[in-house]
Formats: sequence, structure tokens, C-alpha cells
Amino acid sequence: MTFPKRALFLLAVALLLAPLPAVTQVTETAPIKIKAPKPKKEKFKGEVLSVTRVAITVRSRDNYNLVRTFTFDEKLASKIGKQWDENKPYQFGDRVEVQYLAGSDVATKINGKRGQNRQ
Repeated sequence: MTFPKRALFLLAVALLLAPLPAVTQVTETAPIKIKAPKPKKEKFKGEVLSVTRVAITVRSRDNYNLVRTFTFDEKLASKIGKQWDENKPYQFGDRVEVQYLAGSDVATKINGKRGQNRQ
């Protein structure tokens, strides 16, 4: 065999032995469901400085320089709205415990008696 024939022969063998293009099969699978973690709830104990239908401002019992303002979530806002309609909202000096979502200022629950525990 001469050089050009040998080169053509090797090229033909290489093409026959080369892997054929892979055929991909696409199959649809069910979507993967991932549950989002529940946000942690934290507590803030303090005395009420002011309350409106939208928010409550509380001063810490331990550190009088620490003052936080919390807005209400929907469920708590309706409860506070009813208290306002009955003219029985929290007042200045009431001791409360505000449960809120960690990393936010959204109150989910307020524990404490209105009009008592004042000094």
C-alpha cells in the first residue's frame, strides 16, 4: 500500500471505530418536593409603651434602653382590633410577652393581662 492509500485506510478504520453520537433519552419525572423550614419563634418580655391598631412598642424588662416595635400578623391584628373596639387595649406599663418570628418584627402572639401588673 502506498502512503495515501494507507492514510485513507486508517482514516476509514478510525471512522468505523469512533464512538457513535450518544442518543439521549428524555424522560419526565415527578417534581421534587422540598419542605421549607418553619421560622423560629422568639419571645420578648417587656412593658408596653404604646399600642395602636397596627403596632405595639415594648421596652425590655431587663434593659430599659432596649425598645422594640412590633407589627401584628393578620390573625393577631384582628384580635387587637376587637380589643380596640371594646375599648380594652393594652396600656402603658402592662407587662407582656411578645412572640415574634426570628429575624423580623412581626408579632404572632401577645401574652399578658391588660390593666394589671403595673408598677
